[in-house]
Amino acid sequence: MDLELRHLRILLAIAEAGSLTRAAAALMLSQPAMTTQLRRIEASFGQPLFERSARGVVPTRAGELVISHARSAVTSADRIRSYRLRSADGPEPVTVGGSSGPMLSHLTLHLPAALSNPVSFVQFASTGEAMDQVANRSIDAACLVDLDGFGTTPPDGVAVDIIGLEPVVVILPAGHPLAAKDRIDLAGLADETWLLPPNDPGCDDYGALVVACAAAGFVPKLSPHRIGDLSILCDLVAQGVGLTLAQGSARAREGVAMRRLTGDPLLGRHLLALHRESPLFGTRPLLLGLVRDAFEARCVRSD
Repeated sequence: MDLELRHLRILLAIAEAGSLTRAAAALMLSQPAMTTQLRRIEASFGQPLFERSARGVVPTRAGELVISHARSAVTSADRIRSYRLRSADGPEPVTVGGSSGPMLSHLTLHLPAALSNPVSFVQFASTGEAMDQVANRSIDAACLVDLDGFGTTPPDGVAVDIIGLEPVVVILPAGHPLAAKDRIDLAGLADETWLLPPNDPGCDDYGALVVACAAAGFVPKLSPHRIGDLSILCDLVAQGVGLTLAQGSARAREGVAMRRLTGDPLLGRHLLALHRESPLFGTRPLLLGLVRDAFEARCVRSD
């Protein structure tokens, strides 16, 4: 079977929904049709792309790789489809992307009114993927989050500004004995299992956690699961599967508690990446002002 864009969209929908039922509803397909399509796609790769369980589906290691490339392909295709050739006196369309966080939503609300250029927005699953898209000019700019000391080196041609540092919080079950505290010593979590997102070339979550835990006197026990969706992670935390980490500005979910760590051993960096050849580069002060407004309004400052 030759893969088409519609097949890639199916894979992305399943990965984002974490459920065949929800993905089918999002694409207005029946669940049997969705299941049949997934089987055909997996058959074309000769291996499963998702692991099934009673709680839903998560990508396999092969699935993570396929989904990463699928997201890039769909993003590029959508940009080509929506691209309007610039007239002699018309502004060039621009695209702004990013990973999850308050910066991208703030720009989505306020940037179009501030520019004469037509603006479109796209969200990426990882910092590394978004940075790669800026580097190859698939998008013009991106709002990113990595971990201080464990991020990526800016590619050639990309200007990166640090908007601010934000403490990383630990997410634990609401009934956890330490959930009643305002701050938690990382050493007190030495016996816990940790849930981490998929490997991200733009942000070494694993390395950052290992270094922080080593400073606290222990080696972290890691879950084999790699989940990028915070809602799914919170569901797993609430059910006692493990603990996880999040930006301090993340919104609390039912059944879990979000607490800062004593001394803030992990700090998230909010970044703006902008390609120097983009038509947006001339509006860099405007972009920086908007994302700094978002950081001031939504993010928790480190002590």
